[in-house]
Amino acid sequence: MFKNEILENENRRKIYTVIVSHPGIHLRELQRVLDIPLTTLDYHLSYMSQRNVVLREKNGAYMRYYAKPFDENDKLLFSALRQKRMREIVFLVLLNQKAKVKLLVDKLNLPRSTLSFYLKYLVEHNILEREKIGYENFYTVIDEDRIAKILITYRSSFIDKLVDKALNTWLETRFHRD
Repeated sequence: MFKNEILENENRRKIYTVIVSHPGIHLRELQRVLDIPLTTLDYHLSYMSQRNVVLREKNGAYMRYYAKPFDENDKLLFSALRQKRMREIVFLVLLNQKAKVKLLVDKLNLPRSTLSFYLKYLVEHNILEREKIGYENFYTVIDEDRIAKILITYRSSFIDKLVDKALNTWLETRFHRD
């Protein structure tokens, strides 16, 4: 069966359209967006996954869906940016260009242990870089342009206004720096 034949089914076409516009979306979020019964959604996702129309990938506790092959690094970045707290951390570091742990704790109102967990994940997945100066750790975004490209391309797939605000602020500072 060809892709266009698979997508003749109305439910599959709706599911595919949402996945295209929201790469890395997880099952429950997809179900909330489409308001389709979970069993129906799971059936169609399995069907499309078996026929290589969508890519299904386990990421921690979530099963994430992509419509076309993504670069492995972009998948990791998408996975991190789909999580609200990690997205907030990346944006704060991006906006400040270099952020201390204290700044992140104060702005995000997170316990240090929770913040440490997120920072460790972001460093291990090459999204942030940690630099130790004296007794303090500073964090910077490794590839600002890649993050900006993904956020600009898929801006509508992020449900909060933080993306727009952070992206606009970053673009303003970027133009003033260059």
